[in-house]
Amino acid sequence: MKLKHNKKRNTAFLFETLTKELTKAVIAKDGEKKRDVLGLIKESFKKGSFLKKELEIYKSVLETSDLSARQAEKVYQEACRQHDDLDTKAIFEEQTELINKINKVLSSDVFDNFVPSYTAMATAYQLFNNSLDPKNKVILEEQILLSMVEDPIVESREFNKVPSDKLAMKVYFKKFNEEFKDDLLTEQKTLLQKYINSFADNGLEMKVFLNEELLRIRNIITENLDKNESFAPIVETIDGFKGQWITTEMLKKIMKLQSLVQEIEV
Repeated sequence: MKLKHNKKRNTAFLFETLTKELTKAVIAKDGEKKRDVLGLIKESFKKGSFLKKELEIYKSVLETSDLSARQAEKVYQEACRQHDDLDTKAIFEEQTELINKINKVLSSDVFDNFVPSYTAMATAYQLFNNSLDPKNKVILEEQILLSMVEDPIVESREFNKVPSDKLAMKVYFKKFNEEFKDDLLTEQKTLLQKYINSFADNGLEMKVFLNEELLRIRNIITENLDKNESFAPIVETIDGFKGQWITTEMLKKIMKLQSLVQEIEV
């Protein structure tokens, strides 16, 4: 089923392709480009902007995966209602401004970045913008709802349900610390803190830190490959993290890598 989709007018895609560009800049150690990309993200998706509001609606659907069927349908319906209430003209104008800045400050190649969740974003875009005939709308709605419901086979995702108020966040962080014991390394505590805070800032600071931290770990592992050939698969594991959604399982693996690196450097 091939449907029309203008990715440059998809706010979720614009955000993700910029974070992808940020990752590339970090890996390449291009400080100037990193500042430029960060500047565009912070300026375009700042609190109160229409792009920020629309992005939050996209995320409420695309990043939800542990609801009951009834809850998923309610969240989806509410997301559609809130999207209908947005000022489409204002969104279009902010998108146009961002697109022009990307072309001028960075490059049009940014729009060609591979974004793993592109298909889901395109589906949400078509549904939110009412650009479908009845048959295709029903089919895509079912796909979206299916991705939002809980999987009875998957174990409890307690730590993926993060509360938004500051007091609850402190409690959550304490529980997370208890889960991973109290003798955490400084970089492990930083990783956890940024992960928790990421639920309040679109995950921007988390992604920046994670990109830099994974690059640090990768460099140390690579430098010691001659001493221990068993490190080779670890490099592949690190590279495999690129473009993935950040989950608690992924965090646990990264924390183990942080401990390994600490042992190597001792």
